Amino acid sequence: MASSIILSPGAFRLLLALAVVIAHITALDIGHLAVLLFFYLSGYWVTRIWTEKFGEGRRGMFYASRYLRIFPLFLLATLISAWARETPLGLTNFTLFGLSITGHDPTLVSWSLDLEAQFYLLLPFVAVFFVTAPRQTLAVGLALTVAGFAMHERYGFGLAKFCLPFILGGLTYGQKWRPSERAALISLAGFVAFTALTAFTPFLLKTTPDPFSRDVWAILWLLPLLPYVANSLTIRSGAFDRDLGNLSFPVYLFHQVVIFGVVHSVAAGSRLEKPLIIGGTLALAAIIYRVFDRPIDAWRVRVTERRVTQAPPSSDRLDLLHTGTRTPSPVATVSASGELPRRSPRRMPSKARKTRSVETR
Repeated sequence: MASSIILSPGAFRLLLALAVVIAHITALDIGHLAVLLFFYLSGYWVTRIWTEKFGEGRRGMFYASRYLRIFPLFLLATLISAWARETPLGLTNFTLFGLSITGHDPTLVSWSLDLEAQFYLLLPFVAVFFVTAPRQTLAVGLALTVAGFAMHERYGFGLAKFCLPFILGGLTYGQKWRPSERAALISLAGFVAFTALTAFTPFLLKTTPDPFSRDVWAILWLLPLLPYVANSLTIRSGAFDRDLGNLSFPVYLFHQVVIFGVVHSVAAGSRLEKPLIIGGTLALAAIIYRVFDRPIDAWRVRVTERRVTQAPPSSDRLDLLHTGTRTPSPVATVSASGELPRRSPRRMPSKARKTRSVETR
């Protein structure tokens, strides 16, 4: 019973993407929380990928692999969204970097990809501290978060403001934190209780004034759920679950253009509006994933995996959001893209589990 309550990694990621969609078509302000959880997952998986499949001496290949994972789909979403909205494009729309500062983004959601890309750039220089100095790293992360809110308000820089979820994800891998199922269920109960508390605050609905930053509340809201999410990361993912996780990326990037199309159609304002948005988003995302994203990602994996596997993996240095490989790695860890060899999904005893991945955005 307990295992059935804990979602597999891919299903959980798709749920987060759908939470963002729901946040954009209702008054529920759950999008902040969902994006912060994406950042946590990215911190975990990208640190693991760097450690087990790249490491020092292969930094350039790591950067290329990460950028090629997110850029092609980002560019496609940008071009389609700009065409639909008749929005002119600037330099940042073709590089990704800087979108979180300029805000000139036809997709309306790619600011988070900009922050992820910035985290990728910094990760090779800080990953070792997730293992060797966890307390100091956490303290620095808290200090940067506090300073980041001030910097974001004045200068628009967002990475420091949102660095804590990335750091917590990296620490989850670096410290080999694998909470038990019991801890995960207690975590889920605590999260439900905090959500109930949120219902009595102005932070659940977007229509109420903010007593203070909603991002601060979202960070607090995130914390009770982390043991649950960390336990979910120990579940082996089969091919179907990996596809569910990978589907979350186009759902996230393309849902706004679907919203735009539906609200400018005959269904606008009708009972069918929200179901059409959710169904249309899932259908469009599935097509784009099958026809565009998956083939390109398979090519990316062939290129990066071929070069990476010529050198022994550096999995002895750490144990720590993105998959896509279709071929087994020479070691039973993660591929350069973050995906594992295909196996039948099954669950192992909590203390004996080995982590298995799905791609994060």
